Amino acid sequence: MEFAKVVKAGLLTTVQDLGRYPYQAFGVSACGGMDTLALRIANILVGNDEGEAVLEATLIGPQIVFEREGIISITGGNLSPTINGKPVSMWKSLHVKAGDELGFGSCLYGCRAYIAFAGGIAVPRVMGSRSTFMRGNYGGLDGRPLKKR
Repeated sequence: MEFAKVVKAGLLTTVQDLGRYPYQAFGVSACGGMDTLALRIANILVGNDEGEAVLEATLIGPQIVFEREGIISITGGNLSPTINGKPVSMWKSLHVKAGDELGFGSCLYGCRAYIAFAGGIAVPRVMGSRSTFMRGNYGGLDGRPLKKR
């Protein structure tokens, strides 16, 4: 069962984790989240391992409708997150129900927000990481940003 449906992808929303650093010696980009502290805290808030994959949203966040109940967190830059049109706090665990809609408004500070989902994001590992590498077309969701489903 899928957890959420993407209604709008946002400007540049990708799957990121802590990256694939062991492969840099072979010319492979490390990738990974730009703000690793925010990424780690987002995961801790939902009970995941610190390095689990999250969504990294840049400047304009995605619009997501949840298909089942769960726990999420939003950290990093403040892109004015809302659930069902009402502002929600960042840097804390948030309970969502089936049918709830996560959205974002204006960028108040920072430029990258991190959205963690309890249980993580089910995409394959490539060279030990789930991080998106768009130039190489691998990792994350087939090496591309999120798109409307």
